[in-house]
Amino acid sequence: MSEAEQAKDTEGRLLAGRYRLGEVLGKGGMGTVWRAVDETLGRTVAVKELRFPSAIDDDEKRRLITRTLREAKAIARIRNSGAVTVYDVVDEDDRPWIVMELVEGGSLAERVREDGVLTPRRAAEVGLAILDVLRAAHREGILHRDVKPSNVLIAEDGRVVLTDFGIAQVEGDPSVTSTGMLVGAPSYISPERARGHKPGPPADLWSLGGLLYASVEGVPPYDKGSAIATLTAVMTEPLDPPKNAGPLEEVIYGLLAKDPDQRLDDAGARALLTEIVNAPEVAAKTAEVPADATRVVPLPPVPEEKKKPVRPAKTGKSAKETADAAAERLRSALKSVRNEKAVPAAAAAPGAGAVVPPARTTPVRASLTDVVPRRTLVIAAVVVALAVLGTILAFTLGGDDKGDKGKSPAVTASSSAGASSGKGEGKGKGKDEEKDNSGKGGGQGTGETPSAPESSGASSDPGGENAGGGDAAVTTYHHDQGFSIGLPKGWKYQSTGSAGARFTGPGGQKLLVGWTTTPKSDPVADWKSQESYMVRDRYERVRIEKVDYRGWNTADWEFTYQDNGTKFRSVDRGFVVNSKLGYGLMYTARAADWGSSERSETWKTFATTFEPKS
Repeated sequence: MSEAEQAKDTEGRLLAGRYRLGEVLGKGGMGTVWRAVDETLGRTVAVKELRFPSAIDDDEKRRLITRTLREAKAIARIRNSGAVTVYDVVDEDDRPWIVMELVEGGSLAERVREDGVLTPRRAAEVGLAILDVLRAAHREGILHRDVKPSNVLIAEDGRVVLTDFGIAQVEGDPSVTSTGMLVGAPSYISPERARGHKPGPPADLWSLGGLLYASVEGVPPYDKGSAIATLTAVMTEPLDPPKNAGPLEEVIYGLLAKDPDQRLDDAGARALLTEIVNAPEVAAKTAEVPADATRVVPLPPVPEEKKKPVRPAKTGKSAKETADAAAERLRSALKSVRNEKAVPAAAAAPGAGAVVPPARTTPVRASLTDVVPRRTLVIAAVVVALAVLGTILAFTLGGDDKGDKGKSPAVTASSSAGASSGKGEGKGKGKDEEKDNSGKGGGQGTGETPSAPESSGASSDPGGENAGGGDAAVTTYHHDQGFSIGLPKGWKYQSTGSAGARFTGPGGQKLLVGWTTTPKSDPVADWKSQESYMVRDRYERVRIEKVDYRGWNTADWEFTYQDNGTKFRSVDRGFVVNSKLGYGLMYTARAADWGSSERSETWKTFATTFEPKS
């Protein structure tokens, strides 16, 4: 029986004569979260079901049961509005089911991926809420050990909730992980944990620093694309300087200090975050311009700028363009600072007893990975600073940071081709420029048409694979990243976020164009790997298969899911243009419209008119 059939069979089941299971809210390799109704009290709840992998021995089964019960006990001990309330634990089918408060909303990882990075002010608000939960947990002797964006829910009313205490360490309890195992998401594991040292509250604060970094940058810190490389970077390499942190920069560097004794503590972090939140609105707005401008740093000479004349003040649009250009020059200059200590701007001193972060040095290199991790990894680690010998994937319900707690559709393109981020590439042409570059027939389209797929997988969608047709573009959109694409009538550019450039069309249609500078060589294998961490309401795969597409190494991932009662269908085409550039075209429409000729022509248009960066 497939997972979808199992879920359908379980739906409607009554647990303990009280909790009626409804739709699936999310699922991972080791658990499923259900929407349910408490028929005794007449309220809607969430029920977390523990699922065992098919090949599992009795010892591991007992360990997983112990971990689930520990999670329930840990949450129940925390008295804070930022932690979900546990109502009950039901024992059925020889495994526990946790009944808890239902938080309506998506994860922070989803918000960042789908709506773009947070402002420093909003990130500070989220950070303060998480600090409150961690303080309450630490007072109870509980370490969370897995603080990351996908484990933070943003409720519809704005409430911030820290979830998934499944790998929490409770003082006085024996370990539930195997000896030599390191549990958590690599980018958010503190250096002392990576080295095998016993962690304390500073380890959770390190994770909070990583979360703040990811909230404003769109990518986790230190991520190198693999567990071993990432953990090595966590232990030994300097932090890639954040570009969008603004006033959060001092907090991020303080929390990500490698020495836990030098790391910013709760009081220090709270003081700095509170200052950011309480700053006047004007100050918060100016922070949107790269906040490096508020820092005093020793800069090397910039000869090309000295020759430029000082221009008189301007007003209106021209003044904004001048300011943006100046900000970009300053950002470039600050990037060039190497091995110099940054002197933080004057700020309110942390509270009494707060740890002040040490002066930092800017790294010699400042590369940013395009890969946003989507898994929680269990790493078999040798306790050596530079060597981690093995990895074991543990598919926990929360996944890693690949954003997987909520119900919104995943919109990141495959890291084998297009996963990634539009960050740092600008936001594309404005409407006027778009019109200037528009034209029938897709503008820069090559005129080539994709051929039929190699695979014989059954797909009702040609997806641009058939010869002929597919050029209904009325506008060619040119993005600052370098790609261009034809837009049919009614389509328009919306925004560029950490996942890429978003476009919307009639009838709820959506298109995401993502890109990466570190494409993987096997897009089929990468899509299947990413599918393991897919958490969608009523997700069902249609196909994952290699396709012939304009001579590029290409694979399609087509699937359906449900969002707010409406069934949608998506096709995500990942393709490798060259060893340093890959793209993903993710097209979504209502499932009811999938068979229409208009919908089919729209997808063909995108596939035939897309032109990569030259």
